[in-house]
Amino acid sequence: MAHTLPSGDQASDQDKWDSGGLECNQQLLIEIVMRNRLIALVVDGDTTCWVLEQELLHSYGVQTLDVDNSRDAVDLIASNAEFNLIIIEKIIPVLNGLEVTRQIREIGVRCKMLEVTACSGESERQAFLATGVDVFIEKPLDPEHLVPILRELDRQ
Repeated sequence: MAHTLPSGDQASDQDKWDSGGLECNQQLLIEIVMRNRLIALVVDGDTTCWVLEQELLHSYGVQTLDVDNSRDAVDLIASNAEFNLIIIEKIIPVLNGLEVTRQIREIGVRCKMLEVTACSGESERQAFLATGVDVFIEKPLDPEHLVPILRELDRQ
């Protein structure tokens, strides 16, 4: 899946990141993503939301595949499609986000999974984390949450 450069190159990425401004950091992140050819699956039944999430991911060079329901997401994963990141909305057609997350993990997928939702109580957060979600955030997906995840994927 993700390929990384030798640790010396990653250290220089860190030095560039620490000394760069926002524009420089965005360019560095795009270089990291392109180097690793990151691919994300976006599962969201709300067209406006998945378009916004897709545009944010594309702005950082992440390729995306988008589905609007849980059945298509599970079918895609079961067909051995590989992703570096899966972003799932809590409320989606067919199965809810909890159930589709559980099924994806049962298939054996171990990539980073991010749950985004407009409804985020502590009990919901705990339920999603228990199903195997790595990160649980309130909508909207923004650079503040996405950038650390992409940087972590670069180190894998």
